[in-house]
Amino acid sequence: MTIDEEMVEAARADMSELPAARAERLQRELSLTAESAQLLAFRSELGDYFELALAAKADPAPPAQALANWVGGDLLSRLGEGEDPADSKVEPAALAALVGLVAEKKVSVGAGRQVLDKLVAEGGSDPAAIIEAEGLAAIGGGDELAGIVAAALAANADAAERVRAGNEKAIGPIIGAVMRETKGRADGAEVTKLVNEQLRI
Repeated sequence: MTIDEEMVEAARADMSELPAARAERLQRELSLTAESAQLLAFRSELGDYFELALAAKADPAPPAQALANWVGGDLLSRLGEGEDPADSKVEPAALAALVGLVAEKKVSVGAGRQVLDKLVAEGGSDPAAIIEAEGLAAIGGGDELAGIVAAALAANADAAERVRAGNEKAIGPIIGAVMRETKGRADGAEVTKLVNEQLRI
């Protein structure tokens, strides 16, 4: 029996994508980091779930790298040992929508993780509805957040003075106080900006 090029091509088409080729494709097409691409490629169940989530056309659309981070980090850490995310209650489209909302700062990372906890425990297809029902929407940079920051500065006067003197690490207790007051709904970068503004740095 003579093996011709047509038979070789047919055999190649029948073969599933090898992990190394998948990792290379994810890096090339989606600009994923090498670490993320390899995790998703060599753990095929994670890669399959990631690609389903990416294909879900969520609105807002999640950045590919952010979605990869949530699949390989936040979601994976909430699953049982060796559990396939496809067998979990978290639908790929729901995770994609949640990551898109976090990326657009409609919800903070901390609050997003609370939503993910609920999806893991109870399922559901609409993270925006969970955010609304639980009152987890992000607090923007308006007067409400400015007032909370001012109160945190007053309550942590020593830390505020150290920040004013140039010790950037001293901002931790201030941000922590704001996050506790807002139940994690404030954006950390926005809080830092307001602290600097109020301290006139």
